[in-house]
Amino acid sequence: MKNKKGLTILFVALTVIAVFNGCKRGEDDPFFSLLSRKARVTGDWKIDFFDSQLFQKFQNSYKAKRKFVIEGDKVTLTVDSIDTPHDTTIVIYGVLKESEYNFDKNSKMKYLLNYELIIEKITVDENTNVTTYDKKVQTFTDRATGTWNFLGRVEKNGLNKYKDKERISFIYESYNTDVLTVHTIRKVNEEGQTISNTYTSSRVTNEKKFANGEYAQVWELRELRNKKIVAERLVDNLIQTTYISNDSASIGQSYTEKGVEQMRLLPKN
Repeated sequence: MKNKKGLTILFVALTVIAVFNGCKRGEDDPFFSLLSRKARVTGDWKIDFFDSQLFQKFQNSYKAKRKFVIEGDKVTLTVDSIDTPHDTTIVIYGVLKESEYNFDKNSKMKYLLNYELIIEKITVDENTNVTTYDKKVQTFTDRATGTWNFLGRVEKNGLNKYKDKERISFIYESYNTDVLTVHTIRKVNEEGQTISNTYTSSRVTNEKKFANGEYAQVWELRELRNKKIVAERLVDNLIQTTYISNDSASIGQSYTEKGVEQMRLLPKN
């Protein structure tokens, strides 16, 4: 009788473990969650960490490695030009002002990213002792709408390459980018008096609308919890853009980019 009871307990335990493991999709997913995967995604999220490392090649054969990182409210952009007469590395720091991913239960998606990059340079003329403070602040605002959904299982050579709902797709319907540049140059004499102060501003916008499925991102969900999402994706894009400046002039360019992106999302509130 004891043996039969022990076997029953063992059977129940193994069944529970199998069910719990069925909830686990990503490598770092929780062992068990009372919430469905859709319920864990649905809601308002903010970017806590983002790391984009891309190799870009432009029409004029200019090539660069671009690293864009968000850590909390800090932003860092590193551009390393290669295969040019003077290979250079530029590092620019900035501030994250706002970010949001909104995933609703009807699979609608909204996206917002707003940040500033600040470039400052101070030079002193040895002949006149005039100090020049050169500051450029660029404010980037990206807004997008679309849909989100899970992707199904993918098999390769009879083995699971991706489990069901291990990946999520963002299908964009619109993507708008606005860049405001404010440039100030202030010159101060050796007595500390301002002798000149110039201020210029310019704005460039890019608005794109997409047919269904024309532009999509596929992210692998490494960790999906009630209060945390960790995802990564491979990037392989051909970008063709037309920007509209303040004077209504159009500026077009195209380039390719390849690399990897990772992000960690936390609840917005």
